[in-house]
Amino acid sequence: MASALRDAVVWYQKKIGAYDQQIWEKSVEQREIKGLRNKPRKTGNVKLDLIDVDLVRGSAFAKAKPESPWTSLTRKGIVRVVFFPFFFRWWIQVTSRAIFILLLLIYLLQGVAVVLFLFTPPTHGLPATEVFGALWLMLLLGTVHCQIVSTRTPKPSLGGGKRRRYFCMAGMVQLLHRNHISGSSRHSSLQQDSGSMRPESETEDILWEDFLNCAECRSSCSSESEGQGTALCSAHKREYRDDPFHQGHVPWLHSSNPGLERVSAIVWEGNECKKAEMSVLEISGMIMNRVNLSTPGIGYQVFGNLVTAILAFTPFAFRLFLYKDLEQLATLSACELLYIAFGSSSDVMVIAMVTVSFVVRTCLVWIFFFLLSVAERTYKQRLLFAKLFGHLTSARRARKSEVPHFRLKKVQNIKMWLSLRSYLKRRGPQRSVDVIVSSAFLLTLSVVFICCAQLLQGHHTFLDCHYNWELVIWCISLSLFLLRFATLGAETSKKYSNTSTLLTEQINLYLKMEKKPNKKEELTLVNNVLKLATKLLKELDTPFRLYGLTMNPLLYNITQVVILSAVSGVISDLLGFNLKLWKIKS
Repeated sequence: MASALRDAVVWYQKKIGAYDQQIWEKSVEQREIKGLRNKPRKTGNVKLDLIDVDLVRGSAFAKAKPESPWTSLTRKGIVRVVFFPFFFRWWIQVTSRAIFILLLLIYLLQGVAVVLFLFTPPTHGLPATEVFGALWLMLLLGTVHCQIVSTRTPKPSLGGGKRRRYFCMAGMVQLLHRNHISGSSRHSSLQQDSGSMRPESETEDILWEDFLNCAECRSSCSSESEGQGTALCSAHKREYRDDPFHQGHVPWLHSSNPGLERVSAIVWEGNECKKAEMSVLEISGMIMNRVNLSTPGIGYQVFGNLVTAILAFTPFAFRLFLYKDLEQLATLSACELLYIAFGSSSDVMVIAMVTVSFVVRTCLVWIFFFLLSVAERTYKQRLLFAKLFGHLTSARRARKSEVPHFRLKKVQNIKMWLSLRSYLKRRGPQRSVDVIVSSAFLLTLSVVFICCAQLLQGHHTFLDCHYNWELVIWCISLSLFLLRFATLGAETSKKYSNTSTLLTEQINLYLKMEKKPNKKEELTLVNNVLKLATKLLKELDTPFRLYGLTMNPLLYNITQVVILSAVSGVISDLLGFNLKLWKIKS
């Protein structure tokens, strides 16, 4: 329907546009259409010794993109959570069999808790949020996981003539004929080889990858025997598929000419200083090894576990303190305390409902804060990448960090330095962690809005409900995590945007000019390139943003205004005068 409507709009636009055209415009249009068709063309190639703005920006190192818009993925996530058992194949493929069994148990327990709440008489006085709060959290976690795993790998763009297209079509037909009878075995082997699982389009990915790579595999395997050729062909295809530089992103980094891809760097072997010709991949590999060898802290993971325990026991503690004060609680027995904590009811269904809700809520809250701990560790690794990158041009820091050292004394070195900077910024989890952080950010906004709405209804009775206590705990804990993310992200951006390295290298060039006047012209050229690189980095770098979720800017602005309006209302109610924060913000 939408496509037909769009075609109709295009058709009518061309129709009414024809009435506005004069004779000169029609003749120009015809010449424009025939111009490229009649133009003589010859085979060309991309200059591998040049760079473009995408390389410096980092977008040349493409990452996996979502297969659908975020609205569609949200809908899929909700459906897959609500009808969890019917999507068991999908959940097993994107997690594991053990995790699926655990999630299925949580799903069933949540269903039991809802059924018990609906069929239990409302005389127990337990709030509905104690049972249905975990359901909303389950929907949120399912949506987040669906957005993380629903990606597609960019396919390599290959050029070639009729011969290559002929072989690819022949290989495609042969593949479809044998589907590789042995489709299940090939599917399992490729699933083990791949670093990330995308089950929805796995078969389609295999077909298209074989379709795109069959010509190269055929040429590399034609001189071997049939058995060895098949093995080499599969290995070549896996290597081709896994190598990002063969996919047309940054071909000059993987050039066969060593002068185009290597820099003379200094490495330390004990107390000895050695020189080596190193590429971007080799230098980044040494940096990644240093990052992987670093011991990650568990402070925020422990904090998440503590918040999980607090949120799990908040309903029990609220009922205890609401029923008796501290002095009277000390005189009660253990059985009496449990009786009060479980809602002062001896009904077996009420006790079972409270117990099941406690287990489900504990598991889901722990999973959510576990994801936040993973995001926090990723942000720390990004910061460590940035720190080690800054140590490359400092001899003392490079030796201390056990990373290579080289100076920006040549134009080629500057090019390698810019490429390495962009390459390191794109390594590791990117979009998946941004989805987790964005979900925490949006959840915090939602919690703040609900708290503000409750305070506007009556701030004197705000703490009389246990779910408001839970909201306050959620708000404080999420704010601490978001503050940590903002601090790490801003520090990482500051490390990569620090131009003191380029300024120091310019001073070194002037020192070299003084010592070697005969090389003044060459060093002046490098100095000019350093100045341009400094300006380029200042122009391209953007400040760190906490929210990475792809969302409608209009929706975000509306949400921002609503949150600021609610906070303004609460502050105005407490202070006694009108305060409009959204006007201050703008």
